Amino acid sequence: MKNFLIVFCSFILISFKLFGASGSADTYTVTMLKVELCGEVTCSSPTEVASGSQSVNIANLSAGAEAAKFGSTSGLPIGQTFSHLRVTLDRTFTISGTVTDGSNGTCTTDGSTEANATTMHVGTKDDTSGKTNTTFEIVDAGNYGSGSNIQIAYSSPSSAVSMSVGSPSATQMQLIYALTSSYTVGLVSPKIKVSFDVSTAVGGAVDAGGTCRMWPNEPTVSIALTD
Repeated sequence: MKNFLIVFCSFILISFKLFGASGSADTYTVTMLKVELCGEVTCSSPTEVASGSQSVNIANLSAGAEAAKFGSTSGLPIGQTFSHLRVTLDRTFTISGTVTDGSNGTCTTDGSTEANATTMHVGTKDDTSGKTNTTFEIVDAGNYGSGSNIQIAYSSPSSAVSMSVGSPSATQMQLIYALTSSYTVGLVSPKIKVSFDVSTAVGGAVDAGGTCRMWPNEPTVSIALTD
């Protein structure tokens, strides 16, 4: 049986009314719950290839080996063509990193626990000594921060072709991605390979009240099926 190699991140479009910045993630742990392959963009008739719960720190060099433990592509129907992939994630992540918001200051993850579906993480300002692993939750779309100067929107993601936060359950998020090219299943079970870059995967801004607000940002990603 061939295990498949799969690494997923939070692919979130963040738009700003005010200054926002990005920084590199030292830790970026996500929990995969389900992976499905699809023959068209809406994934109306998906083929499940994995389900369960697998946490992966995609900022770690061993992320690929960890992710390969989750599921198998053995048994995919020969002759079927797949063009898209749908993944269901837990919307709670573990992240550490630092973001410098220009002259406004530097924000660092500090392990505080206030983050939830409607509250951004409040990082430590102008102290980069910590970079503590911190629980983040993908917040609901809306305006955040003092003066509501940070706007979060998911209607036009730049890596995924569609994104749903709080679905299929309130604690989950679901994303659909186009493969780099369509793949038709042959006699050899394929691997799912993902390349990614977390150098800008932490978002942050100092809001109008001088408070550091931080969130998961969008890594660079590419997904392909290969023999």
